[in-house]
Amino acid sequence: MLLIIIYLCTVCVITGVFSFVSLTLFAIGSAALHVPYRKPWIDSETVNSFFGGKKWVVLVAGSDGWNNYRHQADICHAYQIIRENGIPKENIITMMVDDIANNPRNPTPGTIINQPNGTDVYKGVVIDYKGMDVNSTNFLKIITGDKKAMQSIGTGKVIEGGPHDKVFINFVDHGTTGILGFPDDLLYADELNDALKTMHASARYKMVLMYIEACKAGSMFDGILLDNTGVLAVTASGPRENSFGCYCRSQSGPYNTCLGDLFSVTWMENWDALVSESSEKKRTVFFDFNEARTNVTESNVMVYGDFRMGHEKLSSFIGYKNHSKKPASAKPIMTATNKPKNTVSSRTVHENSVQQELAGHKLSVSERHHLSTELHLNNEMRLIIDKALRTLYSKIVKARPEIISKVGDFYEPNHLELSLDMFPCYRSILNKITESCFSLARNPYALDRLTIFANFCVVDKHIHQMVEKLVSESCSNDHKFNIKNVY
Repeated sequence: MLLIIIYLCTVCVITGVFSFVSLTLFAIGSAALHVPYRKPWIDSETVNSFFGGKKWVVLVAGSDGWNNYRHQADICHAYQIIRENGIPKENIITMMVDDIANNPRNPTPGTIINQPNGTDVYKGVVIDYKGMDVNSTNFLKIITGDKKAMQSIGTGKVIEGGPHDKVFINFVDHGTTGILGFPDDLLYADELNDALKTMHASARYKMVLMYIEACKAGSMFDGILLDNTGVLAVTASGPRENSFGCYCRSQSGPYNTCLGDLFSVTWMENWDALVSESSEKKRTVFFDFNEARTNVTESNVMVYGDFRMGHEKLSSFIGYKNHSKKPASAKPIMTATNKPKNTVSSRTVHENSVQQELAGHKLSVSERHHLSTELHLNNEMRLIIDKALRTLYSKIVKARPEIISKVGDFYEPNHLELSLDMFPCYRSILNKITESCFSLARNPYALDRLTIFANFCVVDKHIHQMVEKLVSESCSNDHKFNIKNVY
């Protein structure tokens, strides 16, 4: 009898609580019906929702110079998509040197395009960090939310994320084994990994999605990025292959360079082609990845990290267009095309561009001479870089002959998996080369020769102590050439 009474009392309490909650929710819902309409769907539903958290976007073009036109074009295009999808400006952080739109070589001054005859993707882009502010140190402070350190730099904006927030990072530049480039310095995989750990430990996000466009981009995450921290990385290439520029050669017309990067252009054109709000909302990260992987055939689009995120909607990171608010006549930023894209390995874009110009018939004698000299000088500088690094390699294997079978040949290094504990050694060697020989960041051609030095550190993480002594000997005469901008 006592049990029955207790049971009935419990039911009464639960029923009362349920009724109270129901009435409360009804009251909230009723009140919401009478709140004046102030802002569109953007802020309340998809961006700054109390339960869904904010969306943060970091867009980085990590290069400078006309030869890298495609990097800034990709990032400007991404900015237009993000804004059209409803992400407010205050939640977007853009790093871009900004030397392309008004470059003397730009046939359409003040504009940037990302496909042949494309619309201007530069107009309206808010650049938070430009020029010398585009570097790896600032990037790491931005994503970890170090507002104090950035308060006197650029706009000072950083990710001020919380435990419910989602972060989208789109990075486009040169890369090599375990490294992403910036104009004057390098970002190493362990540094990026440490920054992600800091963000996770301080609860600065719920999920992070990264789209990385660079050669050997997969090496930044392969065997490094954990699979349980809510971070997913999609890369334009695997750990041992180049990424590709697109809309190159004749498709670039008077620009004489590549207008975009194949992976970046592919995912963005696919998004631009979506015509319904429903299809944008339903498109998952894995669906987007599979489409990009199918359409990008020159390199392998890869995915790393926490695969649970692959089932998330891409719109939960980059927003989606509110079609009911768009004029019926509105056109997409870019249009997807079934025509084959002229592609070039990112390693040879500059060389191909100069050769294309030389093959034209509109050059004056002086212009042709200037380009021929430029190409000849670039090839000479390549030989100097190769000689210095090959000499260093020879000295190392002479001192440690047992290591050559493990690391491989200078021009054909073995494929070794990176580990976090090899990076102090790797960074030490490369810093010494930059200090004593030539800037590795300033000479993208040199990046393709660094895998062998990563291998040395994988095999022996203390080998830098010996190698540093050999660097000065190998580069004793090279600094006088003031080598820079070698592609």
